[in-house]
Amino acid sequence: MRMCRIRLVSAAGGACAVLMLCACDASSLVSAHGSITGVVENPSSSQLLSPPGFGDSPLWSVPFVSRPHVVDDGFVGVLDTAPSSDSATVQVVSDTGSSRFEVDVPKNRTQFAVTTAHDRELLITEDVDPSDSGHAASLTARDTRTGEVVWGPVGSAGCLTGTGLLIDAGCSSESAPPEAAISAADGHTTYLSGAVSESGGYAVVRDGDTAEIVTVDTGNTAWSTETVAPPPAALAGSARFVQSAGSSVVVAWTVPTRPEPIQAVYRLSDAGIRWVSGARTPMAVTADAGSGSTMITTGDLGDDGIAVLFPRYGNRGFTADQFPGADRFTLVGGIVYGASGSAVTAIDAVTGRVTGTSLGEAPVAMTPNGVALAADTDGYTAFKVIPHF
Repeated sequence: MRMCRIRLVSAAGGACAVLMLCACDASSLVSAHGSITGVVENPSSSQLLSPPGFGDSPLWSVPFVSRPHVVDDGFVGVLDTAPSSDSATVQVVSDTGSSRFEVDVPKNRTQFAVTTAHDRELLITEDVDPSDSGHAASLTARDTRTGEVVWGPVGSAGCLTGTGLLIDAGCSSESAPPEAAISAADGHTTYLSGAVSESGGYAVVRDGDTAEIVTVDTGNTAWSTETVAPPPAALAGSARFVQSAGSSVVVAWTVPTRPEPIQAVYRLSDAGIRWVSGARTPMAVTADAGSGSTMITTGDLGDDGIAVLFPRYGNRGFTADQFPGADRFTLVGGIVYGASGSAVTAIDAVTGRVTGTSLGEAPVAMTPNGVALAADTDGYTAFKVIPHF
């Protein structure tokens, strides 16, 4: 099918006209299964404000109806579908705006996962299964750059939950709790009732205040909160699981000098201590898929109340006064964004340098090439970062 690119141009009275940039009619923008295909160019008169630190001119737009996820020099998301269709489309686009490949998926199960196995980045989707095999789902892994099938379709007892490679039981509903995880290497299932997250082949399985970190490929326990080493001054045996995000696990520990616990962040894969916080308020941990880093915030936001843990570069702490008036923080592509009611400030998490201040919102995903997607009225629009030398 030929892909059309569309440019909106200003017309009299403030209306917009549609200029087709290829020799095909508008109906060819809808695929055979009813999904909207193609990349839509932004008009030069777009009212969307660029994120702080990015150029004012939008590059291109894509009509994703789900929050996009960054992949190797590109993005993946779900396209809109016609109401009469019983399937949807997961599309991978490069950061230049061209489509790499599309996957037909059941309309009511559009979750996907991005992971790595054998040095290849993979997109795992629930494909439409025409064989009526009796499995609850049929999972397939594809190379994110080429679309080549790496493994699958593999029958599964459940559907992806949207939390890494965790699957539910029987695809009963969108909000069903995880009951197992699938291996990124070949798609086999490891049953893990109580799993709350999965990243990099490790699943966190919670049981009350304790948690085990399980290697998905083997089903073996890598470590647990009952056996992990406490940070300095903490009482052995007092660990309480708090949360996990990306490659980090937060554990609270009792200390003898005060009623509030201290909180330690451990590396998911090997239980190495990454950060210890003495803040008296709980910490929140979020993962940045683009950079592989983790951001920590605490309620008081002072004395390194904001910290970024890098996979290779160590750690860096920030304070709220570096982001004037900000009360909301996010980490995207290695940039920390602090938003107030009037502006958003962007600071490079590695160098600590302010990269921009803008009325525009922070982007939702960014590639290593500095192309980011920001939410727009009809999907997401791409902007290019302003280089700093």
